[in-house]
Amino acid sequence: MSKQNAYVQGKSQKLAAAKTTLFTAAVLLGTAAISPVGAATATFTSDHCTGGCGPQTNGFATIDATQAGANTINVTITLLNNNGIVDTGLHAFTFNLVGDPTITFSNFSSPLFDVVGSTTNTVGAGVIHQDGFGDFEYALDYTGGPGGSNPYFGSLSFTISGANLTLASFAELSKGGDPSAFFSLDIISGTTGRTGAVDCCTGRSTPFEVSTVPLPAALPLFAGGLGVMGVIGWRKRRKVAAAAA
Repeated sequence: MSKQNAYVQGKSQKLAAAKTTLFTAAVLLGTAAISPVGAATATFTSDHCTGGCGPQTNGFATIDATQAGANTINVTITLLNNNGIVDTGLHAFTFNLVGDPTITFSNFSSPLFDVVGSTTNTVGAGVIHQDGFGDFEYALDYTGGPGGSNPYFGSLSFTISGANLTLASFAELSKGGDPSAFFSLDIISGTTGRTGAVDCCTGRSTPFEVSTVPLPAALPLFAGGLGVMGVIGWRKRRKVAAAAA
């Protein structure tokens, strides 16, 4: 093979590799663009238990929310400091959603929780009173036994789905409460043994501050492909100009 043919073949191989790189990057970028992303954590820190459930290190519980797809959010409530969810006459967990969508609950990690106002796990926004916090729109009840002697420990996970549902949908406070809250949770304290409600995110405009999405891995790949094609194009133009001189 002549040097000229080898040169041409080498350039063709580099150009093909650059095109493959660009195509792969474009696919990855397109996937990132259409896939809903976002995850955030909020903490139950406000104590409304009779006699006090705290104070406790790091709060009473956390709630993690992840955008699992268009209109779908995975939720996990994790009890801290040996606290447990109980049924003391309050609803176990309450929350609101902007726009009052009809939602469907699924994928419960425990069968001991019922959707208030529904036997099918699909429910519209209601008026659900929670003493001290006013009215919420959605709630779960704990069915593991009344009082503080049958607590639910660990974590509770479930999925909710509804039209236009995102993490920002949770940014609605209860109505008529003192205080109003984004979420409330009926617990027995692992440190004081007292029961009552704790709530989340007092003083904030939204319970979930969505974590910044990292730069997609495809972007450096895309930039690298553009760079390779740019160099090849520059060398080609330089060679043509030299041959014409």
